Amino acid sequence: MKALLVATFSLALSFGAAVGLNFQKLSMRKEEQRGTKRPVYLQPLWCMGFIIQAFDACGDFVFIGLAPQSLLAPLGALSLGFNVILAPVFHPSEKATPSLVLATAFIYVGTIVTILFAPDTNPTYTLEKLLTFVKTALFILYALACVCFQCILLWHGRNYGYGIVHCCALAGCFGGECILFAKSTSELVKNAIVGQSYDTWTTSFIPYIFILGMILTAITNVNFLNQGLARFDALLVVPIYQSFWNAFGITGGLIFFQEYRFMSTNDSLMYALGIAIMLFYLSEKGRTENFQCMAMLNLLNKDR
Repeated sequence: MKALLVATFSLALSFGAAVGLNFQKLSMRKEEQRGTKRPVYLQPLWCMGFIIQAFDACGDFVFIGLAPQSLLAPLGALSLGFNVILAPVFHPSEKATPSLVLATAFIYVGTIVTILFAPDTNPTYTLEKLLTFVKTALFILYALACVCFQCILLWHGRNYGYGIVHCCALAGCFGGECILFAKSTSELVKNAIVGQSYDTWTTSFIPYIFILGMILTAITNVNFLNQGLARFDALLVVPIYQSFWNAFGITGGLIFFQEYRFMSTNDSLMYALGIAIMLFYLSEKGRTENFQCMAMLNLLNKDR
């Protein structure tokens, strides 16, 4: 029941995230049409989209303490359905093809499967327990893999130019790390409110490191996502970005919080099946839209 409640509220928040994202894309497109290059914070439409997304982020921060991260991360894919509807409204040049709609439907199927079989247990994590998680060998290897992945993409982008994969992959990776920091921070805030004990916040600097990490990864996530939106269609950027965000968000939760311990063998298999369906159609959706985008660019070049 708790999972369905969280999923319902996440659906509403996903709609807000899709609206905010398309406002930002619309603002950058209008700036390009006018030939102006104002900073994004001086663009009213972009600021409106940012405020909507900030409001959604506050809602996410509340719900992230009520459910496992491996349940919350796949729910981000719900925004894709809203994006398919909203993107052609905000940007008439972007069309939702039948294959795009079909892929989105399968992504929703995969998301529903993960919700039904994700761990529903959400233990309370103290600072001591979180520090224990940080020191596990598996998480250290995962963290090093994330850093190496990001460094390779940054190096390749700086030397050969940032393409859509660079922007979406970096945004998704930092987004997955952000939800990890946010979940940890939310747990400590929840403990302070419920337990009426604020010792963790007055005797240790670790909670503030979690907050700093959450802020920095969120800013970096928005930066790379906006770079992608400024250069490519929202219908192309969002599914690729969501693929990486889901991959890192889900993996991070399962490894760091060891949420796999609360899943039976059958639940694990069905959860893996849901994730596989979702990621396959996310990648297929991005590949199809990328192919169509390249074909359109080739036609334009031939006309010239």
